[in-house]
Amino acid sequence: MNGDPIDKLVKIGFSEYEAKAYLALLKESPITGYQLSKLCGVPRSMIYEVLGKLTARGAAMTLREGGTTKYAPVPAVEFLDQLHRDHEELIASLKDDLAALDSAPDLEYVWNIEGRENILAKAEEMIGQAEVRIYLALLPATFPDLRPLLEQAIGRGVRVVIYTTGDLDLPGAQVVVAPMSEEALSQAGGLGLILVIDGEEVLIGEWLTATRARASWTSTPLLVFLAEHHLRTDLYLPQVLALLGDRAREVIHEEDWELFARAMESHISD
Repeated sequence: MNGDPIDKLVKIGFSEYEAKAYLALLKESPITGYQLSKLCGVPRSMIYEVLGKLTARGAAMTLREGGTTKYAPVPAVEFLDQLHRDHEELIASLKDDLAALDSAPDLEYVWNIEGRENILAKAEEMIGQAEVRIYLALLPATFPDLRPLLEQAIGRGVRVVIYTTGDLDLPGAQVVVAPMSEEALSQAGGLGLILVIDGEEVLIGEWLTATRARASWTSTPLLVFLAEHHLRTDLYLPQVLALLGDRAREVIHEEDWELFARAMESHISD
């Protein structure tokens, strides 16, 4: 990670003056507050307040030398290691404190996620948490974004079944290729995915416009079941209808025929 050390120190809680003073001390020490002010550009009226804060942080120390107070930095590696340990302890303690306050969320909701990157991040999180099985319908254009996580899932013994419109190379996965109509393809755009993991969560993503993508996520058992049922059965409708031939019209009600006819062409939409 590149960048200005001052910016990085500010991100971990330093003020800009503190960051400038600490970096200057690392370059030259021990020095007096007056010398440090000239070296780092912090106003003389502020330098001793800044040094007091650095000392309190454990980033600087004072030295008495011939009746004069001079300042030196705590070595960067030593200071940052201690800061890291302190933050780890604080976060661990905070987790316990907040867990005691946090009520169990009501997951019987459908949550909307906006933006392609956010949708893919949620899909990656779900795939990373999968323990037993993954059912995934997607367009080939989306596959490269999820491939590394899918490979990891296969590596830890998760069953992965992918429904898509073209051949995909994913050793260890079951890939079901189904044709898709031009109309459905244009509607799905470059995202179009349905992801179900372990029969517990479902994520359905789509393009709303040429630049706006949205997904819905839920762990509602009925909706998860319907999504998984859709993936595991609806994509086989064309083969079933083909086997029935002319008899299909005998078993399908007239008002439903158009729906089944569309299923012959499009199997990852709706």
